[in-house]
Amino acid sequence: MLLPVRDAEPWLAACLDSVLSQELPGGFEVLALDHGSRDGSAEILKRASRADGRLRVLRLAQAPSLPALLQEGLKLCRAPYVARMDADDRCLPGRLQAQAGLLDGAPSLGLAGCGFRMITEGGPLSPGYLAYAAWANGAASPQDIQRELFVECPLPHPTWMLRRQAALEVGGYLDDGLPEDYHLLLRLAQAGWGLAKAPGIFFEWRDHAGRHSRRHPRYRRQAFFKLKARFIKSMLCTGKPCVVYGAGERARLLLRCLLEQGAAVAFGICLDSMPATRMHGVPVLKASQVPKPLPGPMLACVGDASAKPEIRAWAAGRGMLEGTDWWRVS
Repeated sequence: MLLPVRDAEPWLAACLDSVLSQELPGGFEVLALDHGSRDGSAEILKRASRADGRLRVLRLAQAPSLPALLQEGLKLCRAPYVARMDADDRCLPGRLQAQAGLLDGAPSLGLAGCGFRMITEGGPLSPGYLAYAAWANGAASPQDIQRELFVECPLPHPTWMLRRQAALEVGGYLDDGLPEDYHLLLRLAQAGWGLAKAPGIFFEWRDHAGRHSRRHPRYRRQAFFKLKARFIKSMLCTGKPCVVYGAGERARLLLRCLLEQGAAVAFGICLDSMPATRMHGVPVLKASQVPKPLPGPMLACVGDASAKPEIRAWAAGRGMLEGTDWWRVS
């Protein structure tokens, strides 16, 4: 288990209890990397490591970036599988055994996630996080995960168990201003490693105002779209121009990022109820005017949830399969 810790005193004891109560044939180790804690986290880690030898604690005098910290931790881990979580979250019983069982049974898998539920500091969860949790938990099979790969990260980072060698082979965690977890997942997929999810809820993921992903620029929408565009170009647009379905702010951002990555975009598509115009110099056709067949893969990027059934019906009417001929991007 790779566990970065920084100023996690309110939650750390419960986090450690949830991990150290796990069972796994052959045993396991928890590598806690305390990077610059100024509260009582160091003392909690010290007491816990004295009580349980499976907890190995490294305290860093200076706090590197989170991706650099995770990369160093990945190298320092000694087991063939590396589970991830954060110090404000909790494992539920059976997590490690369920995920290790998946990796043991399928040597082609590079990463196994698990189902999760969101927990908060007493306030209600935002509609956005509720929608993300429902969507991510709904992507249950490897086929679902592949189909949804460019919507968002379908396997939340704290739920991961990685095949360590596979992660290192594709470069591990990169510190390049982009979301480090999603970047690693996409590189694993591009390299041909399978992605799967242990059935059942095995994790509690805490939302609070101090979460790193709420504050750092690498998790902003522009960074995610830049990353998606890079891998859409290399994984989907192999020698063919793509088509972007959508004319709103997100579709325009996706199109701009695709062009910046050097991807060829044949045209955009908008709903018949919308005016056809141009986006970043690329012509936009009304859906009823689009010729058959499309010149390449279609990327549906529409923020309005009410338009998604119409797009699916339009694609199905043309014999297009989601995850083969077209993908959702969000």
